[in-house]
Amino acid sequence: MDSHTKESSIRLLKQLRDVYQGRLDTSVIEEIEAVVTALEQEGTCSKSLSALYWSDRVLELIGKVIRLVTNITDLMS
Repeated sequence: MDSHTKESSIRLLKQLRDVYQGRLDTSVIEEIEAVVTALEQEGTCSKSLSALYWSDRVLELIGKVIRLVTNITDLMS
């Protein structure tokens, strides 16, 4: 994950947390905090397994937030 993508991911996760904090489960907020902290502490990594892992985690969290704050699951049924 390049530094621009990492910074964008951190910023997006923090914004989602701040905007939807009242509507998110505590476990999701804690998961967001853990991923943000890990990304902030991790050095710049290029195409390593770690970069793929964190990219997947960020996308997974974005998906969780979307499911929790919208009725997208109901619409898909």
